[in-house]
Amino acid sequence: MLKPLLIAALLLLHGAAQAAERIVALSPDVAELVLALQAQGQLVGRDSLARQPALAQVPVIGSSRTLTAAPILALRPTLVLGSDQAQPPAIFDQLQRLGLRVERMAHSEQPQAFAAGIVQLGTLLGRRHEATQLAQRWQQALQPASSNGKRYLLSYDGRMVAGSGTAGDALIRAAGGINAAAAVQGMLPMTAEAWLRAAPDVVIVAEHNAPVYGGLAALQRRPELAGSPAVRRQRVYAWPARDFLRLGVDSPAVVQRLRQLS
Repeated sequence: MLKPLLIAALLLLHGAAQAAERIVALSPDVAELVLALQAQGQLVGRDSLARQPALAQVPVIGSSRTLTAAPILALRPTLVLGSDQAQPPAIFDQLQRLGLRVERMAHSEQPQAFAAGIVQLGTLLGRRHEATQLAQRWQQALQPASSNGKRYLLSYDGRMVAGSGTAGDALIRAAGGINAAAAVQGMLPMTAEAWLRAAPDVVIVAEHNAPVYGGLAALQRRPELAGSPAVRRQRVYAWPARDFLRLGVDSPAVVQRLRQLS
C-alpha cells in the first residue's frame, strides 16, 4: 500500500512543480503557442507585440525587436522561451550567463519545422500530447493543395516580395496557388520589370507599410501593376504582415482566406 501512495505523492509533486513554472515568452509567436496549448497561467512576462486579450494582464518586458535583460530578470522567471523573432540574437546567451534557463524554439519558414517547434514547446510546457495533436492538425492544413491556377504576390512594402522558401510561399502553395515571385529566393526586393512580368491575380501587402507604398490606390496605379489581373479584378488587399508573411498558429485559417480570394 505504501508504494502506490508514494507514487501518487511524487506525481502530485511533479504536477505542482510544473504549475509553479514562471515563464517569460520573448516573442509573440511563442506567446501565441502558449495560448494555443492553454498554458497562459504559467506566463509571467510577454513582449509588447503579443497582444491577445487573454494576455492583457501579463506584464510586458518590452518589444521583442529590442529586448534587454533587466525587465526579464525582474520577473524572476524559471523558464525563458523565445524564437528567432526575439532580438537581438545575443539576448539568449546573455540571459543564460545571468543564470536563467533559456530555451530557443525551433522556428522556420517551412511547415514541417514549425510543426516540430510546436512539439518542442509543448514538451517544455509539460503538454507534449496536446502539442503533438496540434502539430499534426496544423501540418495537415499546410500541405500543398491542388493548383487553382491563380498567381499570388505577397509583398512587405510594395517592393520586397515573399519568394521561394518563405512562409508566404508555403501559405500560397497550401492554398493551391502559384507564387508569382517564385523566381526570387527568400524575402527580397523585386524590380518593377519583374512585378510587371509576374502578372498576379492576387496581391497582398502589409497594411502597416501603407505610408511606404502610398496606400492601395497609389499602389494599383503603378505602371508595373496597373494592367495586372489583380487590379482589373480588384484583388489587391492590405493585411497584417503577421498573417501572410510568417507562419503561426492561425496559418490554417490564413490558408482558407487565401483560397477564398481566388
